[in-house]
Amino acid sequence: FPSHDMMADVTNYGERFLTDVTGKILTNDPLIVLHETVISAKTAIGFFQTQHLNNANQASYHALIDHKGTIIYIVPPEKRAFGAANSIFKSSLGEESVQTNPKLAPSVNNFAYHVSLETPPDGWGKRDIREHSGYTQEQYNSLAWLIAQSQVPDERITTHRAVDVANGKVDPLSFDFERFFKKLHSFRKLHSIAQSHS
Repeated sequence: FPSHDMMADVTNYGERFLTDVTGKILTNDPLIVLHETVISAKTAIGFFQTQHLNNANQASYHALIDHKGTIIYIVPPEKRAFGAANSIFKSSLGEESVQTNPKLAPSVNNFAYHVSLETPPDGWGKRDIREHSGYTQEQYNSLAWLIAQSQVPDERITTHRAVDVANGKVDPLSFDFERFFKKLHSFRKLHSIAQSHS
């Protein structure tokens, strides 16, 4: 799958914390959060590569997948991308969220891997829309391949819409989970067959 690195400015990501603000040791399992850009991939990358000294403007994803299916790596997986502000993941274990900064609301960022799909042009810059033309097959293929490299189970793959608490985030719009999981499972099956033969 075609890919390249376009690293975010250091102000737009940070270290993953081992303890929360109270000193409690963190043991959350990894989570994958799916997003969309709402602007062109080029514009989004430009924003992440710009220095933002104000906490309110800092943002990033670990990876972004453009219309052609190219995977653009922005923040290394071991680092904490700033993909979701005030956010909670509701799992079978209960509500999961971590506060790492006493001035900011708890979020899933400390244990999340954030992946964004480039929004199709008919959805760029539009607020309050409920759907758009959707993502390309190349985007679904690359997304499924990327996530298949991890051991994160299906039930810990979620959306920005599902974890967002206060900002009314609705992304990714028009996302076909059935199509995505079908592709993901076929890649994981191939992966396990390849491993059993090596």
